[in-house]
Amino acid sequence: MRVVGVLDGLYRVDLEPGGFQNLVSVYVADGGRSLAVFEGGPAASGSDLASALRSLGKPVEAVFLTHVHIDHYGGAGAVLGLGGGVRFYVHPRGARVLPNPDVIWIPARAAMGWLGELYGRPLEIPADRSVETRDGDRIAVGDISVEVIHTPGHASHHQSFLLEPWGVLFVGDAAGIYLRDLDYVIPTTMEPLRLDLYIESVKKLMRRGPRYIAYTHYDLLPDAVSMLERHLAQLEVWRRSAEEAAREGLDAKDLEEMLVERDQGLRRAYEGLRGRRAHYHLFQMAVEGILNYFKKG
Repeated sequence: MRVVGVLDGLYRVDLEPGGFQNLVSVYVADGGRSLAVFEGGPAASGSDLASALRSLGKPVEAVFLTHVHIDHYGGAGAVLGLGGGVRFYVHPRGARVLPNPDVIWIPARAAMGWLGELYGRPLEIPADRSVETRDGDRIAVGDISVEVIHTPGHASHHQSFLLEPWGVLFVGDAAGIYLRDLDYVIPTTMEPLRLDLYIESVKKLMRRGPRYIAYTHYDLLPDAVSMLERHLAQLEVWRRSAEEAAREGLDAKDLEEMLVERDQGLRRAYEGLRGRRAHYHLFQMAVEGILNYFKKG
């Protein structure tokens, strides 16, 4: 686990579940007297997250959860052990999961296989600690402001956050998984998927005009709108390819081969991607998810 200052008053906590580097990050913003946390990581990294927050020396006032998939919220409950009256901001469709993690844990473990087992069963968060958000809410944490942007598609309960004064957009899984050294984004088209809503959510985020984009998977980058525009163009390639593959009765491996030919970024990054067990597993889930989306009609 590492705590890295990425902007003045904004930190990236690198969680390394199972020893996998550059896979999951949590962000922490200093609001003056207290901290705001974005994402929770998996349960397997909960103690590391708590240690990182303790090292920053200020109480945690708020935890903002993009959605309740196990790698994004599973470790958030560890923050409760730090004391104080921390609140967890969650989409209304995801709120019921916080005190009842088996609602998501059982299907997630089946869908994610070995990676789900590695992430572990999410920590419970009492219902009275959660705050259900509305699209467009603005929440102040000391000197900083957080705008809630509901962004369904990857999940019906997905939301993104725009943090001011930095202009940082926390996208969760609304705009892909970024591999910085390969300069490649894996679309987050895993099941259950609503591709139409996913695309509309990316456009919605572009209209907010963020300066920076913060990926949970992984890292913070400038030129946020350019990254979103690039991802939107990539999604069109994936959409056309998956629709064709479904129409012709092809399988996920066939679609993967098509994408290597048609997604120029993937063609360049493919060998490096295949050498990363966790990332390639997520890539295969994304390919299968978008193919099944079109097969189901």
